[in-house]
Amino acid sequence: MGKTRQYNIEGVLLEIPLCYDQLTGKEIEIFPDFIENPVYTPEGCPVLFTGEDACTYGKSPDGTPCIDCGSCRFYRQTPGTLIGVCGHEQKRRNLAVGEKKPYKGGIRE
Repeated sequence: MGKTRQYNIEGVLLEIPLCYDQLTGKEIEIFPDFIENPVYTPEGCPVLFTGEDACTYGKSPDGTPCIDCGSCRFYRQTPGTLIGVCGHEQKRRNLAVGEKKPYKGGIRE
């Protein structure tokens, strides 16, 4: 395995692969698809990429429409990375049965 960067996202240890970008001359993170392969915190909250399309539950702090997770008041950004946790109750996994709530992405209109 190549270079990776580790993050502890509210109790979930993620190892994110790095790829050298010739244009910038830096190692960049290659984030997994958290929609296709969901990851949940121990409390059942989904881990998401900040730029993921806002879901139907998204609400911005100032009332404007959300375009992505990063603009939503329920999203908790992890410092130093582009991933975080959705704190909306409707997006949580039912820990008792392991049930995952269906993803309802897309830009709100």
